[in-house]
Amino acid sequence: MPGKCFALTCVFALTACLVAGPACAGKGRGTPPAGNGDLQQWWQTLPQGERQMLRDRYEIFQGLPPEKQERLRQRWQNYRQLPAAERQQMHQKFQRWQDMEPDERDRLRGTYRKLKDLPPEKQERLKQELHALRDLPPAEREARRQELHRRYFPDASSR
Repeated sequence: MPGKCFALTCVFALTACLVAGPACAGKGRGTPPAGNGDLQQWWQTLPQGERQMLRDRYEIFQGLPPEKQERLRQRWQNYRQLPAAERQQMHQKFQRWQDMEPDERDRLRGTYRKLKDLPPEKQERLKQELHALRDLPPAEREARRQELHRRYFPDASSR
């Protein structure tokens, strides 16, 4: 789950960084930053609705406290330094998240919140047990997941 939050943060940071150059370039403040020579051309090819959405997100970014902006910049830098295979894996996980039904995303968010409340040793054990489910057939994996959910979160209703 932490990887999903990281991926979402990276997407937000990516948006903010991509908008920074075009937003400044559009105001006549010179050329885009080094290494982004075609950034302004890319910006001009975007549909107006996408440009507006990116401007809005950039304004949200600008409204964040400096420490949050810096944390997002650092996460973006970390993302950029990942090997291409890891970035691709992140994109695939993000796409899988986007393709989920809203109730499934809500269920996973709830489980993640409960996971954070477990003692560290139980968190680690649960992560290992969940990782072991990856190779099981779907029906068996779901039955085992529900069993783990009941065992680690007995007060929660099973889904």
